[in-house]
Amino acid sequence: MRDDRKQLNQGSEIVLWFGLAALAFHLYIELHTFWSSFNLAHPISDGMLDKLTRNSPKLVNHYWVKLFGGFCIGYYSFANRGVKSVTMTLKGVLTDLVLGLLLYIGSIPMLSSEWLLEKTGVFGLSLSYLVLTVAGVLYIIKGAQGLNRLINYKPGEDEMNEENETFLQEERLLENPYSVNLPTQYTYKGKIRRGWLNITAPFRAMLVMGIAGSGKSYGIVNSVIRQHLAKGFSMYVYDYKFPTLSLVTFNAMIRHKKNLAKNTKFYCISFEFHQKSHRCNPLHPSYLPTRESAGQTALAIMLNLNKKWIDKEGEFFVESPISYVTVLIWFLRNYQGGKYCTVPHLVELVNKGHRKLFPILASYEDLEVNMAPFISAYEGGAMDQLEGQMASSQIGFARLSSPNLYWVMSGNDFMLDINNPKEPKILCLGNDPKVDKVYGAALGLYNFRILELINQQKQHQTSVVIDELPTIYCPGLSNLINTGRSNRVAVTIAMQDFAQLEDKYGRTQAEVIKNTCGNIISGQVYDKTAEAMQNRLGKNVQQKQSINIQSEDTTHGISTELNYMAPAAKIGRLSQGEVVGVLADNKGQESRNKAFNALVLIDDKDFQSEQKVEELPNFSTFAQQSLEERILENYKQIKADINELVESELARLEKEVKKAPKKPKTGDE
Repeated sequence: MRDDRKQLNQGSEIVLWFGLAALAFHLYIELHTFWSSFNLAHPISDGMLDKLTRNSPKLVNHYWVKLFGGFCIGYYSFANRGVKSVTMTLKGVLTDLVLGLLLYIGSIPMLSSEWLLEKTGVFGLSLSYLVLTVAGVLYIIKGAQGLNRLINYKPGEDEMNEENETFLQEERLLENPYSVNLPTQYTYKGKIRRGWLNITAPFRAMLVMGIAGSGKSYGIVNSVIRQHLAKGFSMYVYDYKFPTLSLVTFNAMIRHKKNLAKNTKFYCISFEFHQKSHRCNPLHPSYLPTRESAGQTALAIMLNLNKKWIDKEGEFFVESPISYVTVLIWFLRNYQGGKYCTVPHLVELVNKGHRKLFPILASYEDLEVNMAPFISAYEGGAMDQLEGQMASSQIGFARLSSPNLYWVMSGNDFMLDINNPKEPKILCLGNDPKVDKVYGAALGLYNFRILELINQQKQHQTSVVIDELPTIYCPGLSNLINTGRSNRVAVTIAMQDFAQLEDKYGRTQAEVIKNTCGNIISGQVYDKTAEAMQNRLGKNVQQKQSINIQSEDTTHGISTELNYMAPAAKIGRLSQGEVVGVLADNKGQESRNKAFNALVLIDDKDFQSEQKVEELPNFSTFAQQSLEERILENYKQIKADINELVESELARLEKEVKKAPKKPKTGDE
């Protein structure tokens, strides 16, 4: 190869000498007077050139000779390999080349210009022509060599590997009666394209993630609410920052009222905004047909009160308080037909203390088995152990002692079967970040009851939207995700990242929720969550280029390798509204492009025009002052109810003891 290159260089050098000779001949002939003034002309050479030009008239044509010389010099410059340059640009090379040609060729008319000759004289004209010609030659050499030194591949041109990581995404609009469809914009091979996020399988559950401000609520959650209401769904929305999502839901319901079932009604639960809230009893006797249902209810309450227990289910000091609360719930369920079977009455009953309650509970046959361990400990003198078990339940329940909470949870304006085809409902459950630790447990019970009731066959299509999932514990959520598809329940859960979910739900349950959602959408996230998302999207074939520049040669290599479509670092750099993820599809609406990395396009004007109601209406029939008084009266009445219950039961026991026949005395006595 070196020999071939050497021969090529020798050949191009011969061309260079021809070019230089032609240029020298041209300059000598055309500027003969100029050279003579410096005594650089000789009679012998003049005679030889005169004879040559007479025999070859074409040599007198300065255009032809000069162009031939310029072509030879340019050819040599281009053919002679130089060291490749990573800084040289095509624009700069073409500029040099064009400038050189303009100077080299553009100076030719100067030789026949009478006006220039008069103005500058022979010497000035000759010197100007010589300078411009030489400058043109130098620029031609620079430009022609630059063309050879250019490289197609620019190191650092795609520093973040952005173009390599682009991939083709779904550009078809795939709709069905249950789908959510979001228009997107993405980049593929350097071009901006339009696509669609087609959530055609919402019943396979959807997980939405993104740190605060990433756009998950505005871009995704709001769209799910609006589009599902437009398609006639009944709906349950857990609104962590009440009334943000509740207003979106209410306005969407008004806009799409024609698409909803005629008897669809809107309900709202809020412990802070009394007049904006309805009243509902999640402990209604009809929700507790069996002792097992009472046990599940107790589990939901206690785990929401003590989220650290979630990973400790089965341990004695966790199961014992749950068993005790189960007994109390079942007692209220059966006492006088469930007259006092509400959460506020349960709170008051728990805090009455076991010394008064144990005798009462033990007097009922259907509670004897459940109470046996506690009675044994009580009679056996294991007071310290017993006190600890009771205290763990009392401390948690004490946080629920609130007039606002008692008011909302002791009435019953509606039932929680929101997807009942006879009475479909749209329910918003409102929390407040400032007091979520207080109200979270109570809202968790509502949430548990709703998820339990809606997961049944032959019910109305339902959309469940839970914002900031880690702030509320949902026992049975994984079961709903797995089985809700057959019952037309579309679950959408939103949170900030997996670490937050693991902290509140424990690693085991968090993994189950994460891995059972068929649709997953993520905005900007970091660390383990970003790594999990990069693995979920997978890899694609990407080009890898390399260049090796040496004094004698330059090598440029291209190879391919599998690499992540959306690396964790890239997910951590997503802008607001940008999302990555993978969507599930349906039979008949298959998509090969399930993965996406795009900007969600929201029609802001359409959304703002829909938000006509800026404040939820007052659902309470009482005036504000009257309502405050009723809330306080209700609080006192519930306390009085439990005091009366305990006193009457203790009085009953006392009478039964007095009426009981005395044992006959034995002879020893």
